[in-house]
Amino acid sequence: MRRHTLMFAAVFALLAACDSSPPPEPAPPPEPVAEPAPPATDPRVEQAVRLARAIDAAPENAAALLADAGLTLEQLDALMYEIAEDPQLSRQYAEQRGAD
Repeated sequence: MRRHTLMFAAVFALLAACDSSPPPEPAPPPEPVAEPAPPATDPRVEQAVRLARAIDAAPENAAALLADAGLTLEQLDALMYEIAEDPQLSRQYAEQRGAD
């Protein structure tokens, strides 16, 4: 009986050694997080910046530049107030004008 016990212990040890599974594969690295794309500049901001640059370059032609843009002075004022009231539009305008 002792012989059978030793034999079972040896077989069990061999089976346990053979049955061991390989180490788990490492987890894949996390995918890089893409930075969000900056918001596109609003067309109203683009128009205001374009006009401001043109008027800064040739203030004597301001009336003609406004007419070419299809705006009156009152409409330009309204556009500038609209931009000033919106924080995101104001930020875009400041960034665009800061690039001058």
